[in-house]
Amino acid sequence: MTETQVMTQATRRAALMGLGASTLATPALNAQALTKMRVSVIPVLDVAPLHAAIAQGYFAAEGIEIDTSTTAGGATGLPGLIAGQFRAVFSNGVSTMLGVREGQEFKFISGASRATQGPPDILAVLVRKDSGIRSGKDLEGKRIASNTRNNIVWLRGMAWVEKTGGDWRKVNTVEIPFPQMADALIGGRVDAVISSEPFVAAALETGQIERIGWPMSETQPGCTNAHYVGMGPDLARNGEIFDRWARALHKGVDWVNERLGQPALLELISNFSRVPMERMRNVALPAYAKNVTAAEIDELVGTMQRYGLTGRYPASVSLIHKTAQ
Repeated sequence: MTETQVMTQATRRAALMGLGASTLATPALNAQALTKMRVSVIPVLDVAPLHAAIAQGYFAAEGIEIDTSTTAGGATGLPGLIAGQFRAVFSNGVSTMLGVREGQEFKFISGASRATQGPPDILAVLVRKDSGIRSGKDLEGKRIASNTRNNIVWLRGMAWVEKTGGDWRKVNTVEIPFPQMADALIGGRVDAVISSEPFVAAALETGQIERIGWPMSETQPGCTNAHYVGMGPDLARNGEIFDRWARALHKGVDWVNERLGQPALLELISNFSRVPMERMRNVALPAYAKNVTAAEIDELVGTMQRYGLTGRYPASVSLIHKTAQ
């Protein structure tokens, strides 16, 4: 064999080895290419589409790895968004707009849930069966729990108090996380709670608690409830990432809406909420949304102003990122 032939064979072997090395490296490179996004959530069924998109691989298909972090309420996730701990936060509209009022650069990047047009809906006013409480008037001077103060749960609860004859200013609000509300109510620490599904269904199954109101559908049918929020500067710099994020999430919305009431959806919710599957059959579901409209934010701000959350708010349309339109 000539020196030239030896060199040619060596060159071919090197080329083949290089091809093999590059082929073997592809999965590792793909794994490295995944964009990690930490998202703040709370364990309520409004976030079912996010968990569905994770489970079905929709985020992975868009090159995104989601890391969820559970908090007590949407308001508690927003400081982490400001600090850069989260890229997106599931939050109620009230907490988001209060931050906007104070100059935070929050933007709505997707819808999450709205109230249904009539009962049942995901929020409920619950009392002990022996309490004698039937209306907002009966709650004057008494203690009612919300997961956090000055959020959508509190706001719609106060609207229900007023609509049923009570003075919301005379109701004492305390903060209790949703999973602990039933025990607090049964134990007498509070006189009523404004709870959210799936914890409403679990509370009713104790046999000691009853529902006396539907705070959203009885005060503002179809009203906005919760959204996903990002930071304006992050969206401006990394819009393409959020485009992919929204595509995956919205596929999750489709997956959920196609399975309303079916075992596959209830099992998904049971897994992330840790509410046993046998208690999931009677849960009320929200209207799962992809978009956010200026009209629904305008209604929300008007209601906030009515219940003491006053101030100057920017035009709603300026707060809606293209992924939520």
